[in-house]
Amino acid sequence: MTKGLCRLAISLLFALLGTLFAHANEITTQLERYIDEQNIDGASFFASVDGKVIEAVAGTIDPAQKEETAVGTRFYIASTGKMMVAAAILSMVEDGSLQLDERIWPLIKSIGEIERLKNADVVTLRQILNHTSGLAEYLNEEFDDASQREPAKRWTPQEALSFAYDAKPAFSPGKSFEYTNTNYVLLGYILGQIDGTIEKALENRIFNKAGMNTASVGAQASAPHLAHGFDEDGNDASEQAWASILGDGPVVSTAQDVAKFMQALFDSRKLLGQNLLDQMLTGSQHDEGYGLGMGVDEDEWGHWYGHAGSYGGFEADVRFYPDLNSVMVVLMNGNPDEENPFLDTAAQKLF
Repeated sequence: MTKGLCRLAISLLFALLGTLFAHANEITTQLERYIDEQNIDGASFFASVDGKVIEAVAGTIDPAQKEETAVGTRFYIASTGKMMVAAAILSMVEDGSLQLDERIWPLIKSIGEIERLKNADVVTLRQILNHTSGLAEYLNEEFDDASQREPAKRWTPQEALSFAYDAKPAFSPGKSFEYTNTNYVLLGYILGQIDGTIEKALENRIFNKAGMNTASVGAQASAPHLAHGFDEDGNDASEQAWASILGDGPVVSTAQDVAKFMQALFDSRKLLGQNLLDQMLTGSQHDEGYGLGMGVDEDEWGHWYGHAGSYGGFEADVRFYPDLNSVMVVLMNGNPDEENPFLDTAAQKLF
């Protein structure tokens, strides 16, 4: 390389680094402003925009407000974990262990008193993946009250689903759409039936393949780099989230590792082949905006796929824009006062 070309390459490199630094600074400023306005304690943001990485953190993660949020901070990601559960299930379809359009009854009939979950004996795997099953919701006021009485309790699928027993289904299977956490508790149980435990299924089929070294099913309070979640009154609401090991929201992770999941799913294709990925990204006739565990949407920057998650004390949001080859992730240890997605602000800055 000539000296002139070398100087040009160095100049371009510094220009690129300067742009990334400016973006990171802008995102950090916006993130700090957002958590202040929305009364959230801390947040972590990660983006990869056509291979260029932008990271930002803000706020604090512990009850004493002594530990600042860091790039390696792990958050409970709530329903965002449904994408990972769905991908693990679809990998079982891919290897022939499951069939999308067959009834799940043979796989779930061993759950105690499951016959009291109306229509559980006739729903198919596809219907519970895309929320067209009509099964009654277990995550109701009664379950919430019971969970608050025992915040550290790790509920079994049978114990959790019992809150939906004998309840009227929302509709007949396959006739409409209603987002229902019961569906994914059943999926988590199915993962355990085939691979031994939901932990083994997610570790072997998702975390290890995607290189998600910080991801886990649930978390222990003593674990390092763990964000505490705070409810709207400022109370530490972490225990219920960390104890969640059911299929409707079992994952604790960093923002970087959530992005690795999306990249392994869409870019390197380490998790699913094209056929099952296409089906994952296709909405049903009753809701085009939700595929098999995956949200399908578009905005002024193009089509995107992802999933948000919200539970007392924690908030998560993920988007992958295929046309921009970009993924954005934000994780928070609090719930916004207003419905004002931070990723809209981030997209405006980055795109």
